[in-house]
Amino acid sequence: MVGQQKSKRSVTIARWLARLGSLGSLGLLLLFFFGEEMDPAGLTPTEIWGLLFFPLGITVGMLLGWRWEKLGGTVTVLSLLAFYKVMYAASGRFPEGIWFALFALPGLLFLYCGLCNRNTTQTPRIV
Repeated sequence: MVGQQKSKRSVTIARWLARLGSLGSLGLLLLFFFGEEMDPAGLTPTEIWGLLFFPLGITVGMLLGWRWEKLGGTVTVLSLLAFYKVMYAASGRFPEGIWFALFALPGLLFLYCGLCNRNTTQTPRIV
């Protein structure tokens, strides 16, 4: 009984860390996105694919994570992995540093919460 309460508490803490972290990550991504002058016509196909996965896929995953933790976490993690794959295919190496992974960390927490919580096994209904 005590173990279950600790487990529920750790999932609740992880859930709120994921939510607060997603707000922070999305806020910083918005600052970068609107702070940078980007010429869409000058983007290479690799850059377009990279932008589809990071920040767009990451953003969609984190927004979904607020309602459907498992789905949102999965979308975030897969978007990050796809971004790394695109960048590796284009340059033969992965992006340097841990910053991309840190931005996506709340998605991993959403996934953890979704896998730990049996109540979140619902799938989203599209009406």
